[in-house]
Amino acid sequence: MKKIFLVGYYGHNNLGDEMLFESMLEMFKEIKFEGKIYVISDKTKIEKEYKFKVFTIDKYDFPKIINTIKDIDLMIYGGGNLLQSETSLKSFLYYDFLFSIAKHYKKNILFVSQGFGHFKHKYALKRLKKILKYKRLFGILRDETSYRYAKRYSGNFELGTDIGVIKYKNIIFKKDPQKMHISIIIKNRRNWAKILYILEQINVKRITPIVLNKSQDSIIAYEFFEKYKDEINISFPVSEENKILYEILKSEFVISDRLHGGILSLYLGVPVIMYKNQKNYRVFKTINNEYNLFFKDEEDLIGAISKIYDFKFNNMQEKFVNNLNETHEKTVNLIKTFL
Repeated sequence: MKKIFLVGYYGHNNLGDEMLFESMLEMFKEIKFEGKIYVISDKTKIEKEYKFKVFTIDKYDFPKIINTIKDIDLMIYGGGNLLQSETSLKSFLYYDFLFSIAKHYKKNILFVSQGFGHFKHKYALKRLKKILKYKRLFGILRDETSYRYAKRYSGNFELGTDIGVIKYKNIIFKKDPQKMHISIIIKNRRNWAKILYILEQINVKRITPIVLNKSQDSIIAYEFFEKYKDEINISFPVSEENKILYEILKSEFVISDRLHGGILSLYLGVPVIMYKNQKNYRVFKTINNEYNLFFKDEEDLIGAISKIYDFKFNNMQEKFVNNLNETHEKTVNLIKTFL
């Protein structure tokens, strides 16, 4: 019986990471995998029935982790920027440790829908170079900067796109934009008074705060709601997946701090303005180099809003879906190669 060790930041109330996890499971189903999947998480929810079995391992049960990796056929890093030290060097070292164990036992390793960085520590970047030189490592990366960097050390990489929305591939969505209704996918605290003033100038009548990461973003979203609920029509923050989809489909446009909020909006065909951090910028520029609706502050937001109705989102959505389908096919074939 084949065994896969699936690595990701799963089970932490972040819809973006759970989308990646569920999309990976859908691809295992597609290739008719009937073995065992091991995941580091004690909170992962699996709502569908699969022919394969999913086993969870505690993040710090190192003896069990080592023994499991020793016995697997394939390790997959299943989406996200896991190899980075922006969050902390400790995070990088953890995923580097998993890689090192698999390398020690000469396991095949796949990087699926991965990006690298941002790096605040030179040690992490030095280690990344050694990781990329491992001859049994192969991958499909989700942004061009990470891809170009990886190609400097190995020919085992291809460029693709983020696969988080593959889980929705058999669902038909229908947009129903309500005039002057927008959604804001919140992660960061901002000068909300100034933002509301900007939105009022373009006659926005209703705002839905959306929480993708319940563990990190909920308090900020609730603060926003409580402070301004008497000044403008703001709905109570939405955090459940079905409600998030419903609100995005009703929005004229979306303002998103989080990458998967933007990717989900794009997939649904809803115009989106993206917060400009390194990860968001790299992925969206890889999808479409002409995309320029980024913001860092409130003044940038004015500029992005002024351009949003002229930007050809339908063309960008079509390009993304085509790239997504190609990445999906490449990923499935890559996984099948090693099983």
